[in-house]
Amino acid sequence: MQNDKNLKHLHRAGVYYLQLNMRKNRVFSNAKMRHALNLVLDKKQLARKVLADGSTPADTFVAPTLAKDQSTGVDFAKEMKPEETHNVAKAQKLWNEGLKEEGRKKSDLTYYTDDQTINKNIAQFVQSQVETKLKNAKVEIHAVPAKNVQDNVMRGNFDMYLSLWLADYTDPMSDMDVLQSNNYQNHGRYNSADYDRYVKAAKSKSAEETDHYWENMRNAQNQLTKDTAVVPLYNMTESHLARKNLRGVLWHSVGEVDYTRSYFD
Repeated sequence: MQNDKNLKHLHRAGVYYLQLNMRKNRVFSNAKMRHALNLVLDKKQLARKVLADGSTPADTFVAPTLAKDQSTGVDFAKEMKPEETHNVAKAQKLWNEGLKEEGRKKSDLTYYTDDQTINKNIAQFVQSQVETKLKNAKVEIHAVPAKNVQDNVMRGNFDMYLSLWLADYTDPMSDMDVLQSNNYQNHGRYNSADYDRYVKAAKSKSAEETDHYWENMRNAQNQLTKDTAVVPLYNMTESHLARKNLRGVLWHSVGEVDYTRSYFD
């Protein structure tokens, strides 16, 4: 229905991403191998050919449309986009270096997701990209009911876990909270003293000063990118069928769509 004249794409402030298990002796405890995974995935191809629903590639943990950096006036996600988002040759180099550092000749990765068709398709895309482009890498997909997924993730029995975070309010802090070392939803056990410090500073009294607050937000996102704390895949998009004469709808990137003042012209 992508060509239907009544189809509206609503870009939400949510990002689908891979949580990576960084526990000791896991493949992704190695930063080079995390970075390699992020660079090897062609997210434009994922959005265009696998999803084909108006979704856009994600480059940061914070989604576009969430908030503008009030000290610069620029959309925060666009401002923080990494210089390099896809580089297979560099990914292969980093992957091989990581294997050597870990004393591994191969890597068998477990990927968990629920059993919805679209999520299984995403899993197969990741599997194909990893197995065809990275040396001696195998991905075992577990597309199972959500409860089974949660049970394994909570036990740390995974390497990659497809997740979604939709911001609760229009500020990057709504996302940043999730990846603090003490947050129970940080299932991959990402742990960075620097990142925690930036987030804490943004919540302190210095947050009253706009420039200081946004400086801490930029530092926090830069730290996530540097560490490859997660692998952003795509930005959340909702498809709505809405007649052209529908007026008064408040289309929010955060929260629910508000129809209370809507009418047909």
